[in-house]
Amino acid sequence: MTWVVWRQHRAESLITLGVLAALAVFLLITGLEMHYTFQHQESFADCMAHLQERPGGCGFVQGGLPSEFWDQYQWLVGFPIFLLPLPVLLGALVGAPLVAREVEQRTFVLAWTQSISRVRWLGVKLALVLGAGVLLFGVLLAEVIWWWGPFAQYQGSFSGNAAFDFTGPVLPAAALLALSLGVFAGALTRRTVLAIFLTLALFLAIRLPVEMGWRPHFLPPITVTWPIEQTTPPVTVSVQDWLIDSGLIDAQSKPYKGAVLSYCDNPESFAQCAQSQGFQAYYLTYQPADRFWTFQWMETGIYVGVAALALLATVWLVRRRLS
Repeated sequence: MTWVVWRQHRAESLITLGVLAALAVFLLITGLEMHYTFQHQESFADCMAHLQERPGGCGFVQGGLPSEFWDQYQWLVGFPIFLLPLPVLLGALVGAPLVAREVEQRTFVLAWTQSISRVRWLGVKLALVLGAGVLLFGVLLAEVIWWWGPFAQYQGSFSGNAAFDFTGPVLPAAALLALSLGVFAGALTRRTVLAIFLTLALFLAIRLPVEMGWRPHFLPPITVTWPIEQTTPPVTVSVQDWLIDSGLIDAQSKPYKGAVLSYCDNPESFAQCAQSQGFQAYYLTYQPADRFWTFQWMETGIYVGVAALALLATVWLVRRRLS
């Protein structure tokens, strides 16, 4: 049975393996160069050693990074964004045809006439495909975490940027979710092309609300306020924290969402000007850095839970409806 599954899915397996291997080679080559530059450039080392002593950061910062390093490697900062579609592509191109193609080609009938039950037939397929998918993305995750190291020291991984998605278990969990949804879509529609589009729709319908709506509020964010007269906040929010929102509180004690008070451009009279417009205080809302792993495991739990439901529904469809 294992050999049959491999023969049936070796094409997409080899393509997936080839893409991930190419990514790994690219990350290894560029990562070694970045780490060497970061560790051996005297200006970088000095900046990191005295970062806390410099109110303005390192004094030559662009995009949160030392300007020399930024000028040399800024083209790589956005590269991990290209990793984000990989889980859904895996689900659409590997998970969706897993059952749907067998139904279309009627090859599952032959398998069931060889003393192989439906549950065993499906179980072997799921174990091999899901296991291989999660393992490959786990290996990719380890390399990406190492690769992102120099950027993480200046930009963090918890600041609401894409780094959160590839610096923890969320990445392999997203791959598991996509594969599970793909298999479910294939068992439900019994048509490969339709299952691919359904997989894309289901994955985005789950991933986007979690990432853009729920993630900042997994735990209640911390909000601090301070008087208009005080120019600096009472807390220090570092690049490792997640700054969610900041601004002014208006006369109705609500966060001000309008345009910046450009007409109060004199720093010496800004407080008086803002108060004359009814503004009461500044506010700052953030998630502290020590919640990073809590948020990672909470989001991972959501994806694993939905994946488990999708797999249970797939088993039911195969046992009751597939014929």
